Amino acid sequence: MRRTTLAHRSRTTSGYASSVLGLVLAVGGVYVSQTMVSMIAMQSLPTLLREAGVPLELLGMSAVFMVPWVLKVLWAPAIERLRLPAGDPRRRSKAIILCGQGLLAAVFAGLAFLHWGASLEGFLSVDVFLALMATAVLAASVDVASDGMVVDHLDAKTRPLGNAAQVGGAYIGLLLGTSLFLVICARWGLSAALLCTSALLVLLSGPLVAFREQRRSLAEADHRPSLGFALRRQEVWVGIMAITCLEAGVRTATVMVGPLLIDRGASLELIGWMFGGFTVVAGLAGTVAGALFVRWLGAWKAVFLAYGMQALVLSALALAAEADFRLLTVLVGLKFMLMACGLLTSYSALMGLSSPKQAGVDFTVFQCANALISLVGGVLGGWLAGIWGYGACFAVAAAFAGMSTLGVAARVHALGYWHGWRAEPSARSPDLDLRREEI
Repeated sequence: MRRTTLAHRSRTTSGYASSVLGLVLAVGGVYVSQTMVSMIAMQSLPTLLREAGVPLELLGMSAVFMVPWVLKVLWAPAIERLRLPAGDPRRRSKAIILCGQGLLAAVFAGLAFLHWGASLEGFLSVDVFLALMATAVLAASVDVASDGMVVDHLDAKTRPLGNAAQVGGAYIGLLLGTSLFLVICARWGLSAALLCTSALLVLLSGPLVAFREQRRSLAEADHRPSLGFALRRQEVWVGIMAITCLEAGVRTATVMVGPLLIDRGASLELIGWMFGGFTVVAGLAGTVAGALFVRWLGAWKAVFLAYGMQALVLSALALAAEADFRLLTVLVGLKFMLMACGLLTSYSALMGLSSPKQAGVDFTVFQCANALISLVGGVLGGWLAGIWGYGACFAVAAAFAGMSTLGVAARVHALGYWHGWRAEPSARSPDLDLRREEI
């Protein structure tokens, strides 16, 4: 009897491990796709059009492709209601994601064939702009379903793997959407690059086809996802407070790294290398470090370690703004590595604050808050550097990052979230309670 029980446990554990690995591979491909699409619209195409002589004022319009990522919280409840239909225990994340990925592939293939053989100037048209805006909306919408699926199927111990797929996938997508896309475009033309993008989207969606979603409990199936429900939860406001405070200092400094290196005499080729392969390697290293920190320390302790180290690196950059270029390169590499580490740890902590009844909506609220603070931080960083110089900009960013880390840590500890939490039905917040989830 004991042998039978042990054999059953072994099969169950093996099946669970296989499902976790399958999910990580599935969402990893989707996260690569989302960043690849965003980088093509916001980085690669503006670069190509500038080479063709398009005015900078017109290229600045590429910033509008970021708008859906800031505003997706407005339609996230509608997507969540499709993903988690009321009264039905089945989840539809997979169907929504595959549909979105298929539409993205169709849009890029359509652009390639409609403008086959056209010059770069030929892509400067209303239909191309509308198509790219559609891809931004689609990618942002797919992200809602992807994040919800990760929260639904991973617990505290396996969540770092899903977060690694998020952050690591973003860095791989950055490489595909910039370096690979531009290389293909330079050799075979823009239409060929768009067609290759379409093919990559199909290939990256492959692992998701084999994944099987788990059913919900009947109690969760009775809930109707909404933004109002999210904003009535204390856990959501804790998450908003944490991510905006922690990211404010980091984002204030990030936008000034490139200009600092240029003013220190770095060539455009070197900058391109640093923001390409160098950034990706540093980011992937930070992703691995972040996953290990969460595994060893727990989500919130890992968050404060990662952001505390970022404050130290920003302090070093403030002191070394006029230092040797090699030292600057090392500090910039550490900054990018710790930035990825911070994102992974914060995502893991924020997923623990998301309600299982509508994880996609709750986590989208956190992401939109992060996107908004990124925009504000970029403007503030430029203003500080322009008036008082790079040293002052990094010093202010470091001071804010350090104080925010200590302040958020104290607040999180006081509220009892230190060990990580998972929302469950009860009465502490609207229809919710919190169950400690030791990490």
